[in-house]
Amino acid sequence: MPTISQLPSASAVSAADEIPISQAGVARSASVGTLLAPVQPAIILSSPALLGRNSIGSGGPEQVQVGVGVNLSGGTLVADGLDHSGFPSVSALSVDAELVISNQGSPMLMPASFLRGLFSAGENVAIDPNGVVSAMNGSAVAGTTLSVSGIGDLPILTGLADQDLVPLSHGGSAYAISYSKFLDGITIDQAQAAGPASDSDMLWVAQSSNVMVSQTLRAVWVWVANKLPTYKAPIVEITTSINLDTTLHNGRILVCSQPATLTPLTTDLGSGFQCVVINASLGTVTLGSGFVTSSGSLTLMPWQSATLCCATYSAGTIAFAAMPTGEPTAVVPGQVTGLSASSVAANTIAIFWQSPSSGGAATSYVVQFRLSGTTSWSLTTPVIGSTDYALSGLLPATSYDIMVTALNTSGAGVTSSILTISTAAAAQQAVPPQVIGLVATVASSSSIQLEWAAQSGTSSATSFTVQYRLTGSSSWTFSSSGIIGAGDTISGLAAATSYDFSVVGINAAGSGTASAIITAVTNAAIASVNSITWNLLPSGPYTHGSGAIGINALIIPGSSPVRFGFSTSASSPPSVWTQATLVSTNLWGAYLPTPSTVGTWYTWGEGLDGSGQTVSSGSFQVQ
Repeated sequence: MPTISQLPSASAVSAADEIPISQAGVARSASVGTLLAPVQPAIILSSPALLGRNSIGSGGPEQVQVGVGVNLSGGTLVADGLDHSGFPSVSALSVDAELVISNQGSPMLMPASFLRGLFSAGENVAIDPNGVVSAMNGSAVAGTTLSVSGIGDLPILTGLADQDLVPLSHGGSAYAISYSKFLDGITIDQAQAAGPASDSDMLWVAQSSNVMVSQTLRAVWVWVANKLPTYKAPIVEITTSINLDTTLHNGRILVCSQPATLTPLTTDLGSGFQCVVINASLGTVTLGSGFVTSSGSLTLMPWQSATLCCATYSAGTIAFAAMPTGEPTAVVPGQVTGLSASSVAANTIAIFWQSPSSGGAATSYVVQFRLSGTTSWSLTTPVIGSTDYALSGLLPATSYDIMVTALNTSGAGVTSSILTISTAAAAQQAVPPQVIGLVATVASSSSIQLEWAAQSGTSSATSFTVQYRLTGSSSWTFSSSGIIGAGDTISGLAAATSYDFSVVGINAAGSGTASAIITAVTNAAIASVNSITWNLLPSGPYTHGSGAIGINALIIPGSSPVRFGFSTSASSPPSVWTQATLVSTNLWGAYLPTPSTVGTWYTWGEGLDGSGQTVSSGSFQVQ
């Protein structure tokens, strides 16, 4: 029997072909079809496809196609996300929605609310649970003001409009309000008409600072009434003819030192205009066309006066003059005679004269004088009831021309003949006495204020010279001369430097004895302040306008001068500062006047150059 290897090869195999088998120990034959009938045939599928069963009834495995978004690769079934394009679109994203994401290669669902976790709210910004982004105040506390980061970098406005917006916090939430609504103000032409004025009407005023406070009309009137008794009408000197003007002449006293004509322009004067005119010349003052006078005359004689006014009434507008009531004398006085000098001194000349022997009776006299050789005369005030007069304030050893004129209501008479006479020479003057009471006050790092006792008497100084030097020098290095008055500020000095000072009085006779030497040291140069730490702050309450309040602080660097002040605002610095004094090491202190306004106040400090500006975190009360 041949072996298998010796058998010839079959060219093909069919189901009818038979092969030997052992069945219960007996050799039998079976066809290939019979042999394979109970065996599952091999199924070969191309990727991507799966075996499955989606039909009803009996049958073997069936090929199942892989759908969109799923991929079969290397025997692994994975999602590839390509099915997203077939998803339905949503019109809005809600907090409850879920998103399909890939987290490190694995598909996952994520709530839409988790997206907010990727964002954080910056300064003054809030994100609520619904995802709404809004502005908020910096501290998220109701009633606080909005803080703005980098406000110093913003552009600066030069003016405000009604619709400009102002940020504010209302009930803990941030809002904006228009500038006009913020002030809730109206212009004067928009305001409704007020009723009759009363004592309780209120006005806005600022007292001792730029903080606005209220004041009653009654209090203002009391202040005005107290000022009225000391009010003095302004004086206007008239030297030529003019048209009366409300702006220049209303409520004034017009003194006519030269003959002139005063003309009223009623349309310019307006009803209620009033002034007084005095004729201080030796000629006449004429009231121009348009005046109605109480006497019927339009002429004011020398040293007569009239009250002028303008009034509008039912018949129209008039310019009225209340003239002198005395009856004019028939004729002017005659010439003054016998003008002579009774005594002559260095600065005075006493004269006398005789009344005119002709013409009308004189009611007063005017003395005129001038420097000999000049043409301009000076007049004295009228001399009444006397025929002598003493001219004073004259120059020593100087020649003067003098004459006298008699006056009455009809005018001025003929002037007397001219008396020419010289004053006596001045007595020999002594040099000024020694300057005393010299005091030095340090004003800054480069200046010192000097004061000394004023001098009086015939030999007093007419000017002073300050001489000064560096302390330790043997001679005076610097000087400031021609100083009028008992004080001067010496500037241009070196910082933190000691100087000696002395003052000498000077008059026409020469220089007096120098004062005693005093020494003063200028302040250190102003240095920027890095920090201010409060050591002693006001605790209050304090009575407004009463006494002073002491404060001090630690300054870095300790040698930097500082100043302190009070403000009603924690954001706006004071308008008035007080320079502090170095107490010890780096502790600076000062006493500040108690504020005169009732309210809440804050303490401020800064370097003299404005550096290191600091405000106290707490406040105090003034009541």
